Amino acid sequence: MLVLPINKITSSQTVKSSGAHILYMYNEYKKYVQNLVSFIHEGLIENEIILIVEYKNTINLSKKELEKKGLTNAQIENIKWVFANEFYINENQFDANGAGKKLIHLLQPFIDQGYNIRTWGQVPIINQDAILDQLNGYECHCDDFTSKRKTKSVCAYNAITTPSFMQNVLLKTHTYFMTDDDYNLSPFYNRKHSKTASVEEVDRLRRMEEQNKDLLDRNTHLIFENNLVKLNNEVIKQNESKLRTVINELPIPIIIRNNKYIIFYNSEAEAQFSIDNQHVVAENLLSSFFENYARNIKHQHEVQEQMFILKNEKKKYYLVKSINISFEGEPAVLHSFVDVTKEKENENLMIRSEKMNIAGELAASIAHELRNPLTAIKGFFKMLRDTEKYKERYFQIIEDELSRIEQISSELLTLAKPHTEKRQDQNIVNLIEEVKFLLSSQSNMKCIEVILEVSSNELYVNCEVTKIKQVFINLVKNAIEAMQEGGNIKIKVERIGNIIQAKVIDHGSGIPEELLSKIGEPFYTTKEKGTGIGLMVCYQIIESHGGTIHFDSKVNIGTTFTITLPALVKSLSTQSQ
Repeated sequence: MLVLPINKITSSQTVKSSGAHILYMYNEYKKYVQNLVSFIHEGLIENEIILIVEYKNTINLSKKELEKKGLTNAQIENIKWVFANEFYINENQFDANGAGKKLIHLLQPFIDQGYNIRTWGQVPIINQDAILDQLNGYECHCDDFTSKRKTKSVCAYNAITTPSFMQNVLLKTHTYFMTDDDYNLSPFYNRKHSKTASVEEVDRLRRMEEQNKDLLDRNTHLIFENNLVKLNNEVIKQNESKLRTVINELPIPIIIRNNKYIIFYNSEAEAQFSIDNQHVVAENLLSSFFENYARNIKHQHEVQEQMFILKNEKKKYYLVKSINISFEGEPAVLHSFVDVTKEKENENLMIRSEKMNIAGELAASIAHELRNPLTAIKGFFKMLRDTEKYKERYFQIIEDELSRIEQISSELLTLAKPHTEKRQDQNIVNLIEEVKFLLSSQSNMKCIEVILEVSSNELYVNCEVTKIKQVFINLVKNAIEAMQEGGNIKIKVERIGNIIQAKVIDHGSGIPEELLSKIGEPFYTTKEKGTGIGLMVCYQIIESHGGTIHFDSKVNIGTTFTITLPALVKSLSTQSQ
């Protein structure tokens, strides 16, 4: 069972025989009530007369706690309860003489009957002139009363509102000093202090009080000024907090920095640029940009295009806008980064598509060039079979035409020279979404809606992104060109076992049955200005990725191209989740 400091004092033989004048400086109200209730309960057990001078709320709470300890109402009412304001205060002033007289009046009858007495009073600190003199006079009277009548008296003060110089003076007239959790003998106590103070002592106490009042006035002024500064700082913090909130919600990277360090960044900047410490600039990502920005004073506030190589070695392109701001009371620069990587990729893809068109036209021209010498060779061979005349001349012509074919073949081989592929794991759904976006303007012009239907939002294949993208561009573009005004094109993507299947379905004019077998052959096309190269390239790309491509078509109903590619385990695990 926890023994409270008040019980440790009152249970000692010295206190039981001689009494004690206890100065209690409390901080926590809950512990204060515990000590008070325990002090009362112990007194009732020992059949002592108890005087409690307290505030109304504390009296009511103490009564409830005593009821919990099994005390009856009759026992509780035997305690002398007095409200602190009525006991200590007279006309809003602390009345030391009046309080001393009330103490004698209330207790003297019981003292005369030989009862042991214990008292507890919470002494208020009133803002008045000579309050220290009044308190000291009252406590001297109480100490004299306690010493002569061997009572146990507790004088309680709020430690937070009682100045330290006042506590030091009070320690001189109390035998014990107690806190919420501990106690000790008063280091300054002396019986001579309980005598009436001399004129010199009264003057000294009043000077101390005046000095304290002067310090309080200064402190009040400083508190006022400090509150003004706090208010200004709070307004600044609120504005900066709003700025931080807005910046954090933006879907683009934002960085604020001074001349030396990054002082703020949002979550997008942290994720994309791998920032994990404000005072450390990512060496390979942002340091070179900051250096170039510092050097390029003339164009600092213009929108600049920057390329960064991220930690995953991916290249990203950003449009960067920089503005000067004030942040946390210091000049700073805010950099905003708009990711234009997809636009760059689409731009490159369009360039690649144009190159493919040019290559197709070139291939058609080369085919024409090959056919001309072959026709000539064939004709001269027939002439050689029919006559021996001009034999040498015919052979020379044949040799020249063969050389021409050899030259054309060499040029074709140069164009067809394979390049190193860089394949990666790719979500084919995202890839097709990009193709759909790329061709949206062309489909919109013909009032055609391209619809993407997928069994899962994450279907992964290992591929060279640009090549597979080119396949879908060619197929969707062909579908758009095959359709009249209006309608829709469906792209259905799903996983079937270990493959990813994608179907491009249009409702165009279709292909006649007798021409189906020729589709995909070099230089064969059903389009007026086509070359057949595009579809041939699609076959080559899909087959090089270990997949298949085939189609079904009916006149006036439409055409369906079906592509299959090996699926990655990643998409399977994602689906199962």
